[in-house]
Amino acid sequence: MLRISKKYKSKFALRLSIVILILCLSALFSGCAATNHGNLSRSQEVTRDFETLQVFADHRYYYLNQENDPYAVVALQRNFHIADPMWREMDPNSETFKKVIGLVGDFPVYFNFRTYGSYILDNQRNRIGYWYSSLRAVSINVDNSNRKVSINTEKPWIEEDDERFNRGRGTGIRFRF
Repeated sequence: MLRISKKYKSKFALRLSIVILILCLSALFSGCAATNHGNLSRSQEVTRDFETLQVFADHRYYYLNQENDPYAVVALQRNFHIADPMWREMDPNSETFKKVIGLVGDFPVYFNFRTYGSYILDNQRNRIGYWYSSLRAVSINVDNSNRKVSINTEKPWIEEDDERFNRGRGTGIRFRF
């Protein structure tokens, strides 16, 4: 009799676990379907355009971080905007523009990574802007109804310097005595 009740409890627990798993997965997938994830599509043309200080007509320009230590530059179609205090808008016809592009291109965030250009695409793969950085964009969300873009990148400003310079080198385990 004791065996039957144990089997019954474990079957019930198994069924309950499966039902909960299915409910969680369906909630996760419905939540993902409701968001507007964009992405980047790398392009040598875009890289060249930034390196030669090409200004894209009818675009707003933003840089990530501070003017003297920028991590990325974004050009968005004029009807889109970034509402994040880490991103600062700049005039593409200013000296700041030339300075920021030069710093992003000449001083990659990570020692072994090259600065690259990409198209910024919305969830329907429409081009809405341009990206220039050595950082990886972790996620891009595009709200087409409000024309708002959110770009989440790696966070080099919270890493220690030795982590930044050894990124991608396979340095393995380090011992400090």
